[in-house]
Amino acid sequence: MTSDGADKLGRDDSRWDYAEPNGDIDFTPFRQSNRLPIWADPQDRYPKLPVRDYGTYRQHDQAIYHSPEVMRDEWEKIFKKSWMLVGHITDVPRKNSFMKVDRGPESFLVVRGDGEELTGFYNFCSHRGAQLVKADFGSTQKFVCPFHKWEFSTDGELTKIQDRESFRTGSICYDLDLPKIRVEHWRGWICINMDMDAVPLVDFLGPDFIERAEAYIFEDLIRIRDVEQEWPANWKVAREIFLEGYHVQATHPQYNPAVNAYHAQHDLMDNGHGLSVFQFMSPNPEYVGKVEGLAEEHEIFLREAGVPESDWPASVSDVPQAVINAKRNRKDPPIDYSRFTDGQLIHDWNQSVFPATETFYHPEGYFIQHWLPHPSDPEKCIYQVQVYAVPGISELPSFMAVPNADLSGRKTLPRTYIGFDDMESLGPVIKQDRDMVPRLQRATHSDGFRGGVFSEQEVRIRHFHDQYFRLMGRQHP
Repeated sequence: MTSDGADKLGRDDSRWDYAEPNGDIDFTPFRQSNRLPIWADPQDRYPKLPVRDYGTYRQHDQAIYHSPEVMRDEWEKIFKKSWMLVGHITDVPRKNSFMKVDRGPESFLVVRGDGEELTGFYNFCSHRGAQLVKADFGSTQKFVCPFHKWEFSTDGELTKIQDRESFRTGSICYDLDLPKIRVEHWRGWICINMDMDAVPLVDFLGPDFIERAEAYIFEDLIRIRDVEQEWPANWKVAREIFLEGYHVQATHPQYNPAVNAYHAQHDLMDNGHGLSVFQFMSPNPEYVGKVEGLAEEHEIFLREAGVPESDWPASVSDVPQAVINAKRNRKDPPIDYSRFTDGQLIHDWNQSVFPATETFYHPEGYFIQHWLPHPSDPEKCIYQVQVYAVPGISELPSFMAVPNADLSGRKTLPRTYIGFDDMESLGPVIKQDRDMVPRLQRATHSDGFRGGVFSEQEVRIRHFHDQYFRLMGRQHP
């Protein structure tokens, strides 16, 4: 197997040797070339991207999930050189607004200047290294070190040294401004990069990523949820859970009546990015014809579309069209639904930003998850989740866990830090994923576990590995 993605493109996966099913099945078996049904995108605005053949390797390199040496290499070779999504322009709503961004051992400040101009720099005083700011969000005319009162402008320039006359001139002849980082934003999403020579953000994202997000409304959003928690696993152990929908039928059984994660469309993009489109409002194929009544997710989508309860369909099979019709025909809708394909009006578009971010797109709002390296422990990670809503909407899918959210946008939402064992605050769906995390981490030390094997439903994990091992310069299994 090569590490050159171009060598893997365009293979005909119908010629691959697939295993026999456990028994008779009355639905089309999944193949990596699977695409969404024609009705979801009849104009083929978003054609299926070419299949990539990553072989059938077993991921036996378990050291990447617990080695301190690997953790240090990841920071130098991946995180210090990658664009990382950190927030939205509305999180810093006016001039001199700032956000604190913690990634691994580092802390940064992103400050808004005139218009949509953004500046970023390290969040440590150049005198003795005290962290300047602990607040996650705020507004200021200057940054004052709490240790010795050194002052810095909102673009990181040193403007005052307390008791300057007590320093010898040679001691303060150095560049004592706060070192800069790269900050760019794309359609409102703010990204940072520690590598000052990195390619522009749009080049890192690439044309396929940008094209597939074009319909969604990103520019004007309200952050309605922001939660952080330490998880008991390496960031990649947690990350890989969310690169596939294969686990939905077992880990999230409540979704089987309302989510067909089996017949997803998986698009593999350059630079390790990817997209999975999961068919919401349609049951898992093993449940077709077996679902009695509407599931919670059906009811949420019908309410958000404005369908009166008296007009709710009796059959699950009629829900997708009922939601689509209601959104298309709604008077004074909060969103211009003509921007979207019929499929986009109901499906979950799950797009990843390599290395550590997963975004879930719905016309009404966006669910953003990060699995970040722990500052010091390779067997822990920092989980962050933010939910952004389009102004004027009333309800979002249940997995976003935002009941009774403040949708006014009148104030900047603070970040909530939840305890290590607080599962309820994650919401019912992410709680189920979090339950799996320590089980998976423990296996990385076991002599009895010889490494993961992957179905084509899990091809985005293989895609992630391909980019990861290439950047690490590490032998691919």
